Amino acid sequence: MPKSKDKDNEMTYEACMTELRQTVAKLSEGKATLDESLKLYERGIELVGICETRLNEVTARIEAVNKANGTTDPLNISEAGV
Repeated sequence: MPKSKDKDNEMTYEACMTELRQTVAKLSEGKATLDESLKLYERGIELVGICETRLNEVTARIEAVNKANGTTDPLNISEAGV
């Protein structure tokens, strides 16, 4: 069940969320042994961390693009009066 750290680093946000949903579903079934449940929980925590990292990366990229364009409002919504 545990994945290598290299594969985790290559996971997309969407793939990570899919695995997280599957992990939560397995835990929710209540059929896993205590040891299996602990491994599922640990993997779930890892997946949450990966998702958070991906979101932070995207946020940083958006902020960099906005800064490069000299705006925090790339659609100019406030300037258009929308």
